[in-house]
Amino acid sequence: MSLRAVALVRRHLWAAAFLSLALAGVALRAFVLTGPAGSYDSDEAVVGLMAQQMLEGEWRAFYWGQHYAGTLETALVALVGAQPATTKVVPVALWALAGVLTWLVGRRFLEARVAVLAGLLTWVAPGAYVWWSTKERGFYPMSVVLGLVLLLSAQRIVERDGRPLDWIALGLSAGLGFWTSPTVAYFAVPAGIWILARRAPLRWSPLSVPAGVLGALPWLWHNVEQGWASLEQPEQASDTGYLTGLGRLLWHVLPMALNLRWPIDGSWIVPVLAVAVYVGLGVALILRRPPLLLAVALLSFPFLYALFPGAGYVGEGRYGFFATPFLALAIAWLARHPVRMLAVVLAAVVLTVPAVDLIGAEWPEHVDADLAALERAGVDMAWADYWIAYRLDFLAGGDLVASPLLSRRDDAAFAAVAADPTPAFLYARTDERWQLLEAELDDLGVTSRLVRTEHFVAVLAEGPVAPTAVTPGLIP
Repeated sequence: MSLRAVALVRRHLWAAAFLSLALAGVALRAFVLTGPAGSYDSDEAVVGLMAQQMLEGEWRAFYWGQHYAGTLETALVALVGAQPATTKVVPVALWALAGVLTWLVGRRFLEARVAVLAGLLTWVAPGAYVWWSTKERGFYPMSVVLGLVLLLSAQRIVERDGRPLDWIALGLSAGLGFWTSPTVAYFAVPAGIWILARRAPLRWSPLSVPAGVLGALPWLWHNVEQGWASLEQPEQASDTGYLTGLGRLLWHVLPMALNLRWPIDGSWIVPVLAVAVYVGLGVALILRRPPLLLAVALLSFPFLYALFPGAGYVGEGRYGFFATPFLALAIAWLARHPVRMLAVVLAAVVLTVPAVDLIGAEWPEHVDADLAALERAGVDMAWADYWIAYRLDFLAGGDLVASPLLSRRDDAAFAAVAADPTPAFLYARTDERWQLLEAELDDLGVTSRLVRTEHFVAVLAEGPVAPTAVTPGLIP
């Protein structure tokens, strides 16, 4: 066989490998979405409800009830229809785009096939983030996409002597990223240091300022009206200082982001071996000295992470989500050779499957039967726990409006339920408060009846009940 024929066969084999890994990522997400872990939760439902309101002409700059988490991703949800069947398409598509952008960033300092495999590594691993990429939480994948566009723009500024369009792209992605989430700093810091260190021409840099302001306009508009509330940083959990947050990232979250700790459970996949691999990766990176852009991103990430709210939260490692492209590129830098990198990605797929399978369902996994039973009983307004209320509201498709009394995010839903003269009070079957409420309504002279569904008990008041007239804590 001629050398040309051998080269052609190799190209076809590599193309088949790339395609197989891309399809493996699709299959993993299909496995998640069709299994217990694919169920909706109320945080996702809030995004769906906001997107539905956007379609009706009501637009908000941030996720309901807070002054951060911009709604650019929510607008994409609105574009695809804001229905339960389509909402999860958006984060999956954005994360696929993040994989492509990781490749584009990486090909500047990696061998071409290794860079492609780095992008594919973000698509098939770790298990925690394969699952997380199917959860529509409003800003996570969008923030990563915008951050990678910012990094790519910085690379192009250095490569092309600072062309105007590259500066505009950098400013616009930085502004949109700032509105979307302060986590854009994970990408902006290394991008800025890279431009300065490589002494890129700055003559067109002023163009990035109006582009940045344009991207950040929703943030500015909201804060002018709300007294710059976005500048007030939410408090960390009481047990999380800066050093504690730093330690939890380095010892819990990053190993989970590397598929070395199981999600939710948090244990090492193979206790001694996984720890040795994790420490070995760190030592190898120090010895192999990654390129400046990647080195700054890896070094600055922990110190920025510890500043942000949520640094103490380990769980499924959600706040390490933003490090995924950097970790994939770092592993690719260490592997260097395409065959070695391919072996790493295949091993990652093998570890991802049980990790995804470990993630359980929201409770309850399905609520279709509950909604049908409530509809038959004539329930269209209900008080419910946060993790039940908005989920039922979104999945009911307008047939039910539910709100928590506390921890509410939507004032309109709260007002609608509060104004209803005969609201329902919805409890989990294991929650004995429904019995106490039933007795208290009887003392108030309000008759009530019970509706039992598969997972809930609904107390239906047949007369006006002011929330303030009920003992605090009894109303969901």
